[in-house]
Amino acid sequence: MLTTMPKARHPRGATRLAPLLAPLGLLFLAAAAEPPSSPAHPPSSEVVAQRGDIKLTADEIRTMLAQADPAARAKAESSPAALAAFVRQKIINDALLTEAKAKGWDRKPDIVQRMNDARDTVVLQTYAASLVPPDPNFPPDALVRRTYDANAAKFMIPRQYHLAQIAILVPQNAKPEVDEAARKKADELHAQAAKPKANFAQLAKKNSQEKSTAENGGDSGWAREDVLLPPVRSAVADLKEGGVSDVIHLPDGYHIIRLLGVKPPARAPLDDVRPQIVQALRQARTQQGITAYINDMVKAEPIQLNEIDLANQVSGKP
Repeated sequence: MLTTMPKARHPRGATRLAPLLAPLGLLFLAAAAEPPSSPAHPPSSEVVAQRGDIKLTADEIRTMLAQADPAARAKAESSPAALAAFVRQKIINDALLTEAKAKGWDRKPDIVQRMNDARDTVVLQTYAASLVPPDPNFPPDALVRRTYDANAAKFMIPRQYHLAQIAILVPQNAKPEVDEAARKKADELHAQAAKPKANFAQLAKKNSQEKSTAENGGDSGWAREDVLLPPVRSAVADLKEGGVSDVIHLPDGYHIIRLLGVKPPARAPLDDVRPQIVQALRQARTQQGITAYINDMVKAEPIQLNEIDLANQVSGKP
């Protein structure tokens, strides 16, 4: 198991990238006046991720990304491995939701009340947003650039690592002797990989059980340090380029990692973060418009109440 959540089963033939990533967490939709635009893609109903009866197509994943919070979307799109983690978390969420509904959790009175409250909140937020007509020409480019320059620290890309791995996987709930055999095999491979002139790529092709990366000599691609699992992040932080880690015990088995390259923290180019800035500025403009509308509404018909009497009445005091 790669995360603290139940691990999703990977369909045969689906790409299973290096299992070195921490979960991205539950996804929340942004309450924006305008949904973020996404590039046009040909329709695709091909299933690209699956766990039992839960299936996701490329179109569904693109829709999820378009509706996700900008920061979560940027993180998911930062690398193929991060996108895979994003999709795995969605499948896990769907699996848990299906399980909860099967047990009647959504029919519990207190849950029903909370769902009704959430529904009213969505109605309120979307109606309020509709009160401020969207302006396709806002924000102007000069404001986008000023915002970018004034928030440089918020647009930093964390350090990135280019990793390769040899993985010896251990089935969930495996017997101790199975785990011990996998550990010994990983130790043997580590001894070979750590030799000065070892061909790590060849060892990975022949021995790694993470097939999607083994075919590429164990190459797992680039990953930001903030999405790596803590044991992996700690291991690679101490490596020099070309160095090989000790055997790392992860929930799915044993991994030997080679550091192929490092990119230091850097400021993201403006074009890469422009969509996030535009959406944030539009949200701020919408909120300002809503606040002005509410102020006018209350000014036209003020709210009548006595604060002291209200507090006494609610508290039950005479």
